Amino acid sequence: MSESFSKKDSMCMKGIAILIMMFHHCYRSKDRFEKYIVDFWPFDMDLVVNVSDYLKICVSIFAFITGYGLYLSARNRCVDAGSTERWIYERLVKTLSGFWFIYVLVFAVTQIYAGYPAQIYFGQGKLRGVVYALIDFLGLANLLECPTLVSTWWYMSAAIVFIALYPLFVKWTQKLGYTTLFMVVAFLPRSVSGNVYPGGITAITFVFPVLLGMLFAQYDVFGKLCAFKLSRNKWLDFWMQFLLYHAVLVGSVVLWVRFPRNVVWEYHTGLAPLIFICYSRKYLVRMPGVQKFLFFCGKHSMNVFLVHSFIRYVFFEEFTYSFKYFGLIVVVLFTISLGISILIELLKKWTNYNGAVNFICAKIRG
Repeated sequence: MSESFSKKDSMCMKGIAILIMMFHHCYRSKDRFEKYIVDFWPFDMDLVVNVSDYLKICVSIFAFITGYGLYLSARNRCVDAGSTERWIYERLVKTLSGFWFIYVLVFAVTQIYAGYPAQIYFGQGKLRGVVYALIDFLGLANLLECPTLVSTWWYMSAAIVFIALYPLFVKWTQKLGYTTLFMVVAFLPRSVSGNVYPGGITAITFVFPVLLGMLFAQYDVFGKLCAFKLSRNKWLDFWMQFLLYHAVLVGSVVLWVRFPRNVVWEYHTGLAPLIFICYSRKYLVRMPGVQKFLFFCGKHSMNVFLVHSFIRYVFFEEFTYSFKYFGLIVVVLFTISLGISILIELLKKWTNYNGAVNFICAKIRG
């Protein structure tokens, strides 16, 4: 990525996204913890619930980074139909390879531990169960509305859709520009569903941030933001931008609360998260000590995303919420998930899994 939004910045943003996802999944609604005693001091419970609901923007952050990365990955490689096809296959393998490794581990461990996959897949017969397991392994369970080992894996279907549609998005923007594409993305679901909210776990809901990521990459918007000055005086410019960024962030949250998600979901999934991303890039991901921590979290974000739900509510929900204090609950959940991720990466290294994936990708590139 460009210097204005480097690979390190991208990884740090993933770190922020996975951290706020922990809060979102733990406290986004009262029914997730009402069976347990949770102390929200020094905050009010309703405030934590409302903030955690806002932190749904974590999905949009991942989608934005996906769009940004897809553009930079493809811009010098997709020159004709053949190279575009090879690029799509390679991106799918790279995206799904981390999921496949964890899927096999989770399938084996949970089958031995509790016979869990058999309960999920094989309630309607062995043949159908095998098909369901294969579909889930390919990351298509949400897209095809099939059983899955854990509902939070829905994003794998979205990631596949984003990659598959990327060449279409590029062709559209080259001929008609981003404005018309944004209009289609906004109005097509409304014309099909009658203005019904597509839902929080479907790819179409998060196409908007993917397109914003592509736009920011193509026109180096972060670079322009870095060069933007409100004053020639460095000290005055710093404080003017500091006040502006914070005012815009607070205003975006206020609007997020006032605008119903099921009416203006493009704001909830696109513009509000974009403001948070711009704010974080300027004031969070560049802080020296914080940057190292966020980068480390970002490196493990996919593994943590894939495994944490098994701890939080599939098998160890009571254990997760037994730590009473709302912040401690998240710290424990994240720490355990991170520890599992570290073990997974060691296992990948021991089996040379990543080397095999790279070999396959090299073969696809030809």
